[in-house]
Amino acid sequence: MNGQVRFTPTPIRLALDLLATVPQPIRRRFDVCVLQGSGFESATFLQGVRDEGFEFVVDVRSNRCTDHPGRVTVSDCEHGSWLSLHNCPWEVVTLARFNRGARVFFSVSSELLSGDEVAREGKRRWAIESFMGESKHQFGLNQFALHTAQGLDRWGLLVCAAFTLTVLCTGGGKTLQEDARLAAQIARPALVMVRLMIKVRRHEEFLRQHGYSVYLSRCRI
Repeated sequence: MNGQVRFTPTPIRLALDLLATVPQPIRRRFDVCVLQGSGFESATFLQGVRDEGFEFVVDVRSNRCTDHPGRVTVSDCEHGSWLSLHNCPWEVVTLARFNRGARVFFSVSSELLSGDEVAREGKRRWAIESFMGESKHQFGLNQFALHTAQGLDRWGLLVCAAFTLTVLCTGGGKTLQEDARLAAQIARPALVMVRLMIKVRRHEEFLRQHGYSVYLSRCRI
C-alpha cells in the first residue's frame, strides 16, 4: 500500500457535492426542493441541503424518533402534523403518512405544507425512482461502466435523453414505466436507422467505385 490511505466518499458526501453544483441561475429562478429516500434521512445530509438553501422531502423510517411532540416515533404521529426529528432539533417538519399496498410509508418536508401536499411530493419521487429502475433495462442503461468517468458521463446524458423521450410519450394515464417502454419501442428503430445511415455514408466512396449511387430519402410504408 506504500503507506497511502484511500478514502471512498460516502453516497451522502457525493450527493451533497452534486447539489453544490446546481447553477446560480437555477437557484435564483426556482425554489429547489430535493426529493430523497430514507437512505438520506441523516441529520448531516438534511443540514447540508438546508445549507445550500434548498427545501427537502425525505422518506423516513417508521421507527424514526422525534423530539416534538415528545420522544415518540413518526408512526405514532398524525398525518399532516408538525414535528421535530431527533438529532434535527433545529428543523420543524411536516409529516405525511400514506399506504402502498399493505405497508405504511412516511415522508417529512422542510416546508410547512399540508400532509397531502407532502404525500404528493413523495409520490413524485417514487415515480421517478420507478422510471429509473425500468429505464435501466428498457434503454440498456445497465450496460455502462459506471466506475469510469466516461461511463458516468454517458449514463447521465442518456438518462436525460431517456427521460425526455418518456415525457414526450406520456399520456393516457399510463405509469412512467409503461411510458418508458413505449418510448424505447419508438426510439429504437430510429436509432438503428441512424446507425445504418452513418455506415452507408462512411462507405459511400467504396460503393461509388463499384458503380453504386446512394440516395437517402424518406418514404411511407
